[in-house]
Amino acid sequence: MGVYVHIPFCAQKCNYCDFHSVVVGDEESFSSVADNYLLSLRQEALYYRKIWGQEPLDTLFIGGGTPSLLPPDKLASFILFLREELPFVKHPEISMEANPHSLTAEGAKILKDVGVNRVSLGVQAFQDDLLLAIGRIHRSEEVGGSVLALREAGITNINLDLIFGLPGQTNEDWVKTLEAALELEPTHLSCYGLILEEGTPLTTWVNAGLVEVPGDDQQAVMYETTCRMLKAAGFEHYEISNFCLPGFRSQHNLLYWHNRSFIGLGSGATGYIQRLRYRNAADVDGFMETWNEGIPYYEESATVSIEQEMDETMMVGMRLLQGVEEEWFRNRYQVSYWELYRGAIEELLQRDLVEYKEGWLRVTPTGLLLENQVSSAFLR
Repeated sequence: MGVYVHIPFCAQKCNYCDFHSVVVGDEESFSSVADNYLLSLRQEALYYRKIWGQEPLDTLFIGGGTPSLLPPDKLASFILFLREELPFVKHPEISMEANPHSLTAEGAKILKDVGVNRVSLGVQAFQDDLLLAIGRIHRSEEVGGSVLALREAGITNINLDLIFGLPGQTNEDWVKTLEAALELEPTHLSCYGLILEEGTPLTTWVNAGLVEVPGDDQQAVMYETTCRMLKAAGFEHYEISNFCLPGFRSQHNLLYWHNRSFIGLGSGATGYIQRLRYRNAADVDGFMETWNEGIPYYEESATVSIEQEMDETMMVGMRLLQGVEEEWFRNRYQVSYWELYRGAIEELLQRDLVEYKEGWLRVTPTGLLLENQVSSAFLR
């Protein structure tokens, strides 16, 4: 079980991003907003403490946005508050997202002292022209300095986020990005194919013919290149887009892929508690106003039936390359997935999108490229 905290502040909005984020203003106004936002997060955490009870929490993930924009001492104080007020285990995995341009050596040391032991750096590419094309502020030369600062602070579990399929990106560019990433010796790599999200500037430009991006076939080549290169470098491919050295899987993200409960805090955050799945409204001002009154500000919320949860468990579980174990599913729900999804599974088997071996249902290499079709087959 875990906690996700959304920090929605960014120095600049990236052209491809549809995550909830707001661009910060001048330093004085941002400091005031940050203080009020962190106070509201504390109020929200105390609200869910009463609902959650004493079930141990194993992970804390602080995402965004750009959490590293917050003053490190204020973020550290908030992390300590959560660890004291919520039932975390003694040594939880505490992850934080950061961008190279806003991560400092001093900040890394402060955060390490309060338990941050895993950092995910938003790198995306190692070519400055590609970074410029998607609206990133940092430049490739800053990444190595950020990794060094983390290691000197004692944070050695480091993930690099990378994106393939960027405007003007070639497979050769992508190979060079992977090579540059591997040279930094991270413990984890997240490699995502670019998705053109509706309403983003990049999607508007592509639809207008102003920008070209690699097509599906080109992205498939880049993905296959990723799998080949990272396997050769000793990385375990454990989820569709995620690779790690042995022993360094993201424990927090595994909560999502196992469809477990988690507390979601912050404007735009989602959570899943006692079968209540909720999404906070993506409205920073509204979030702070409602928590001044001590009430949630949901964009949507719904009680998930056991049937819906089983469907979701199969859908997200098939993103894991080890797949979903029949015995594990049966112990959790007192029914075999063969009884519930036999027709769907048999069709996927016939199409060579999945395989069933030694009690595990998992995607095949073909299924990796068509994962959406595999997951959607379990939505009844």
